[in-house]
Amino acid sequence: MIGKKIKAIRKTRGLSQQQLADLMDVTRSTISNWECGRRSPHLNELESLANKLNVTLEYFKASGDDVKELLAKASQVFNDKNVSSQEKADIYKELMKIYLKNEK
Repeated sequence: MIGKKIKAIRKTRGLSQQQLADLMDVTRSTISNWECGRRSPHLNELESLANKLNVTLEYFKASGDDVKELLAKASQVFNDKNVSSQEKADIYKELMKIYLKNEK
């Protein structure tokens, strides 16, 4: 998914997680969370990441298998009673942005 692609482009550019974090003005743990798939960058962070690493957003575009994995994870989140309604709404908005952007 996106995390694997972030890690690959980071390594291709010869950057450590800390160096990428400094470039993005986030913490090293944020980069780690993105790369491990614990969290995903918001669309604005992904756009910034693409610009700073000199790739297009297309680089991060999900494959069919990525989409299936993403939907499975989203299903787990939406069924988790420990996730707040606001967090679910935020996730839904981000998923819709991705969906609508890919429909163009």
